Amino acid sequence: MIYAAFTGRSKQRTSDVHDRRWYVGGVGADAGHRIGGIYRFVLTIGGEASDIAFFTSIAYIVAPVQMLSSLSSRWILNKRRWVIVNGILESLFRGIVIGIPFLFVPVLHLTVLSFCLAMGLIAGYLYNPFYNNWLADTVPTSIRARFTSRQTIVSQVCGVIAGIASGWFVDYFPETDRMTAFVSIFIVGTLFGWGGHAAISRAQYPPQSEDDPEDDNMLQKLILPFRDLQFRRLLLYYASWNLAVGVAGPLFSVFMLDRLGFSFTAISVLNGLGVASTIVGYRVWSSLIDRFGGKPVAQILLVPAALNAVLWGSCQPGNFMMVTIAMLIAGFIMSGINVSITPMLYGLLPESNLNLRLSYLASWSTCINLISAMGPIMGGIMVATLAGFKFNFGELTFGDINVMFFISALLRFIPSILLRRVSGSGATSSKRLLSQIFQGNVFNYAFHNIMLNVATGEERRAKSTFALGRSRNPLAVDHLMQAISDASPAVRRQAARALGETGSDQASETLISVLRDGTSDIREEAARALGRLKHPKAVDPLFEALEDSDPRIQISAIQGLAEFGGPDVEEMLFWYFSNRFDVRTFPILVESLSKFEDQRVIKPVFDRMGAFPSKAIRLQLLNSVCRIIGANSRFYQFLNLEEHKRYGELEDELEEAIDVLAETYTLPEDTRRSIIIMYRNFKESHEIGDTEGMMFQGRLLSALIRDTFHPEAQNTFDTLSVYLTLMTIDQFVNSSAHQDLPAVQEIFLVVCFARVADILREC
Repeated sequence: MIYAAFTGRSKQRTSDVHDRRWYVGGVGADAGHRIGGIYRFVLTIGGEASDIAFFTSIAYIVAPVQMLSSLSSRWILNKRRWVIVNGILESLFRGIVIGIPFLFVPVLHLTVLSFCLAMGLIAGYLYNPFYNNWLADTVPTSIRARFTSRQTIVSQVCGVIAGIASGWFVDYFPETDRMTAFVSIFIVGTLFGWGGHAAISRAQYPPQSEDDPEDDNMLQKLILPFRDLQFRRLLLYYASWNLAVGVAGPLFSVFMLDRLGFSFTAISVLNGLGVASTIVGYRVWSSLIDRFGGKPVAQILLVPAALNAVLWGSCQPGNFMMVTIAMLIAGFIMSGINVSITPMLYGLLPESNLNLRLSYLASWSTCINLISAMGPIMGGIMVATLAGFKFNFGELTFGDINVMFFISALLRFIPSILLRRVSGSGATSSKRLLSQIFQGNVFNYAFHNIMLNVATGEERRAKSTFALGRSRNPLAVDHLMQAISDASPAVRRQAARALGETGSDQASETLISVLRDGTSDIREEAARALGRLKHPKAVDPLFEALEDSDPRIQISAIQGLAEFGGPDVEEMLFWYFSNRFDVRTFPILVESLSKFEDQRVIKPVFDRMGAFPSKAIRLQLLNSVCRIIGANSRFYQFLNLEEHKRYGELEDELEEAIDVLAETYTLPEDTRRSIIIMYRNFKESHEIGDTEGMMFQGRLLSALIRDTFHPEAQNTFDTLSVYLTLMTIDQFVNSSAHQDLPAVQEIFLVVCFARVADILREC
């Protein structure tokens, strides 16, 4: 890792062109335009931007060497030694370039440097397939993705730290002594490179099966993939993208160092920001690509990637902030484009023919590398042609490299057009993906997604998990379904709750499986979450849960069903209510049926209220009854008022109700006069704390209204509502289960009379 940081070489071997950019100078536009040891050295020995472009192209041109290495596998008996020897040679050729200024005349500097770079690259390509095979067979399949992700992140973080340190180290020396600084850095980097290969020499190379019989028709196999129309289209798209990026790719470092006047330390800091942005991008885009496919993600990112090149071309000397923004955007966007190609390519590979799959991959790697080599070469020729070119636009000054960035931006629009012709089998559309991304609170989702990825503590992860659901962003669903299997019970509970907040139908199957799993410890949360989702498939599993032996599961299932609503659910819940009585589930059943305003439960409530010694449960039941008669939350609101305030508001509520009853034409005139008298008696009993007198006047008042009410003048619903409320008053007065509940008598009676007045007022 330290070797990679000092010299700009990524130790994780791949066959794609982005690895080659890192090798030559570490300035691949896809990775935040990094600057590495070779670029600094080239500039120090008098190299130009066109020379750097040429050195970048070398990496692409020699890439097909790995195909020859793969074909010669049968003759390489000790593959571990092959990896180690070629790895040491690679580090050696990388390191000896520092001796060029001391051993050769200036006119030969760039020529010898080209030779050393080419030999180092060839050595790396020769052992690349075997190293990849070693890594693939050593790392267990179950953790391969996590291993690769952690390896990349740790490598990049170490590279940032070492890069900043080396940049500071170089800047510490005066211009005349810069070569001393580079000698020290290259020596340290080479030693670390050798140390890395010495470390793996102790590892066992995996046993290999016997080689397949030699295939005499390799050329035909390499040509066969090009008969695949979708392969050609995908190849054309990605080659055009690499060509567009490669035109300006090698110029970012010289642009920051020579044109913008940034120090090595400043560029190293920018490199660190770019790496951080790239890491975040890989985490964000990889999950989207796994879910929606590579094509829609690439379609979304290609245009911003082109505009980012325009932003780079607009950067001016001294504008550190603008360069920082361009660096952060580049790292975030390019990471998504780079990852997106993998599922698209793998989706085209033949499934049954292994040799043909290898032909596809070999043909792809060869073509992409060779075509991508044209980008730096073209860029080098054009920047050499434009040397010294400048023009002003207002207060802005644009030079040769600025123009190259603008050209790259124009070329980057071509791949977005070519990508439309590539088959998107199994992938969603970019329009649908955008709608998914921007649903709910996307910033809340992004923040808590990052927090969930970096947090290790149970409490922090649990909070972030629930917050993901509250964002109501569809992209959070996959993370939450994975969190259902988290090792922490706190995270699992919050994940189940959060799935209920997403509103996603996709989450229902997972929650149903959890609910039906008798060994799960989050079945309660799953039942309530299914209720919030209101997916039709969840109704039957929730009804099944009513028969569960655990009353907690029964309660959660009742709560979940109550969220659904509808006459069918109401009838099923009432059937369950009518056919069994369990003190543990009865209160929640009453509360759930009160949401349906099911009037059939009022009498059973008063009949069974005495079975509950808990005052809290009885208050809950009375509150449910008030909700059933249509009083909503009035009972609960009065109950929670301070005593002196409650007294005044109850009096105001009752006076208003009496005024309505005394003026309504649905009651005879003598009844209305009697109502006023009874109200005064009720009030007097209330003022002196005479509960029995107050209850007596309440009973008389209820009976008077019931006996003199003229239903023929009202519609059926209003008539039934009035009689239901009056019946409820009688049930309450005759019950003894509320006698130890202070203030409840006056609250309940006032709420009921106010409800009668509301019905008559609306008539």
